[in-house]
Amino acid sequence: MDVFTLGLFFLITKGVSAEVQLQPLNAAVLSGSKARFNCSSTQPTSVMTWTVNGLLVLTIIETSGVLNSTDRFYATNFTTPGNYKWEFIISNVQIGDAGEVTCQVLGGELQMSTLSVQERGSVEIVGGNQTKTEGAQTEFRCRAVGWFPEPNMSWSVNGVENSCNRSSETQGSLFNSSCTLTVSAVKNSSVQCLVMVPALSTPESNTVFLTVEKSAKRDQTVLIAVTVAFSAAALLFLIIYGIFFFCKRRKKKSSYQEEVRRAQVQSQNRTPGTQDVGVRDNQGYITDGHDGHTNGGVWYTNYSNKNQMPDGFSEDGPKKHRHMTIV
Repeated sequence: MDVFTLGLFFLITKGVSAEVQLQPLNAAVLSGSKARFNCSSTQPTSVMTWTVNGLLVLTIIETSGVLNSTDRFYATNFTTPGNYKWEFIISNVQIGDAGEVTCQVLGGELQMSTLSVQERGSVEIVGGNQTKTEGAQTEFRCRAVGWFPEPNMSWSVNGVENSCNRSSETQGSLFNSSCTLTVSAVKNSSVQCLVMVPALSTPESNTVFLTVEKSAKRDQTVLIAVTVAFSAAALLFLIIYGIFFFCKRRKKKSSYQEEVRRAQVQSQNRTPGTQDVGVRDNQGYITDGHDGHTNGGVWYTNYSNKNQMPDGFSEDGPKKHRHMTIV
């Protein structure tokens, strides 16, 4: 350590006490980006020093400004009345910069912060987009390669987050991780794999799409169900119509039989009276002792008398005459 540096440390340790604050106390940045730290004091900063992992990288003197500034280590003055503040910047942060960052102000205590340098790798969903039959189990596998530290991984299906079982392996100082998601193919969906480390404000992601096709078997089942339902309805209609037709015909037949019985009863009620009505004597019947005979109900006689013969009989010979009853 040279004389100039020894003088600075002497001034810092022997100076008037000041209240010093360093922000942030913990910083996580991606490799290749910038890390920023702010050191403020309630007293004028006559001398301020910055170290990274114990190495003095920057000196600020109130009367001279910033000393030994480089492209990677430099500072910006943000002092306002009553608040003496400088911002220390590390540009193009490297993995070797990770560790302790300190700020020392003349008359104040040493302030220390921790710097974490992280690596952002790649995100890939193996197999890309998928097309599945409705109801089929579908598996997606996500790979996160070249990350530090070991990343957090999750899935999002149509905006709904799903956790997964992560497995990792190291490759040098970096991590290669994988995560598997199993879902049922219900509807067309967007499937997103999310990978996160503390240095990221938003997760890195990769998105694929699941296309769901209708099951032919299901279509056939629906068709069969519709056919069966229609057939059952038609059969029910035919049964109801048959019962209605049968009942109507039976009622008609019963009415006809009732009319026939009624007519028979009325006919039977009139039959005895007809024996005494409409009976007339057969004027051709002769009972005065003349010789005659009958054959099959027809009388023959040898009697002949024109003046005494009833109408319809001839005096020239025997005539047939039959008993007749007129109703």
